[in-house]
Amino acid sequence: MNANQNVAGQENIFVAVTPDGDQIKDITARAGVFSEEEVTCVAEIWDDYIENGVETCGYNFIVYREGTQVLGFASYGYRDLTDGVYDLFWIAVDPNTRRGGVGRKLLSATEEAVRKLGGRMVIAETSGKPLYESTRKFYIGTGYQAEATIKDFYSKGDDLVIYVKHL
Repeated sequence: MNANQNVAGQENIFVAVTPDGDQIKDITARAGVFSEEEVTCVAEIWDDYIENGVETCGYNFIVYREGTQVLGFASYGYRDLTDGVYDLFWIAVDPNTRRGGVGRKLLSATEEAVRKLGGRMVIAETSGKPLYESTRKFYIGTGYQAEATIKDFYSKGDDLVIYVKHL
C-alpha cells in the first residue's frame, strides 16, 4: 500500500498504511465514546488489515491526513451474502479537530469508494445512548435514514440504531 494513494480523488483522504496505525488507535482511545473493548477491537482489526490485507480480512481503512498527522479514519467493508451492501464499521475524528468537516469528508470518501466497488448501500450502526446523540445527528445530516432500532441490543438500556444510505 502506498502512503500517498489518494482515495476517490479527495484531498487529504488516503488509503491507510502501517505508519497510520498508532494514530488510528490513539484517536479511537481519545474519541470519548468508545469502550475499552471497542478500542481493542479497532486495534485488532487494524492489525488484521495490515497483516493480511483487505482481500483476506475484509476491512478497508482510509484516513484523513495532513502531512503525517492523521486527523480521522473510517473503516468499511462488504457485507457477506448481499448484493452490493457495505458496512461502515468505524468512523472517528481526533477530538481536537471535530466540527471541521473531517468526518463528512471521510464519510463521503467511503461512499465514493463503495460506489467504485459496485456498492449500492451503506449501513451504519450506532448506540442509542445519549452519548451518541451527535453521532446519530451526523448520520441524519449526511443523508442517512434511521432504518431500525433494536431495543436493549448492546445491553439493557443501550439500543442499536441502524442507519442506511442508498447510493
